[in-house]
Amino acid sequence: MSIDLEKYLKEQREALDVESPDDQQIWEGIRQGLQRSGARTEKRRRLIRIRNIAAAVIIVVSLGYMINDIIGERRSNGEVSLADIDRDLGAREKEYRTLVSFKQQEAASFNHVDNVIIAELLDEIQKLDTIYEQTMKDLSELGYNEQVIHTIFDTYEKKIYLLELIILENNKIQNHEMDENIFL
Repeated sequence: MSIDLEKYLKEQREALDVESPDDQQIWEGIRQGLQRSGARTEKRRRLIRIRNIAAAVIIVVSLGYMINDIIGERRSNGEVSLADIDRDLGAREKEYRTLVSFKQQEAASFNHVDNVIIAELLDEIQKLDTIYEQTMKDLSELGYNEQVIHTIFDTYEKKIYLLELIILENNKIQNHEMDENIFL
């Protein structure tokens, strides 16, 4: 084999012996190498972009799923209101809540220490609150039910009535104290 190699080298010696390198051919090889690596880099960038987009989509879908679970859990825990069932019922409930809140603020502004009547009225309000909570649980379990809705509004009306009685009792006590001060 070495004889064949020697023979080939002798014949091709002039083509193989080059005193100066072919710069044009070298730079062309470098340019082609860079283009091939540039094409690979571009493909890699596209794959990275696709991967990032897919990751973002997975995160958004996961967050949406978790938020839906949280909201669904709240609704299943009895946080259903009449507005979820019917807009008109929701508006009516909002009016009752506003009135109850106003009456509670008015009743809370009075000092009802050592008044047996007011203490009994407050106990009745506590019982109504318990009935209301149970009725709201029933509403979340049963959905729309005329009896449950009637009970909800009935508890609001009774609570308003009891709060008005507390306000009247406080006014009666204050008027009586004023009358005593006048007579003294």
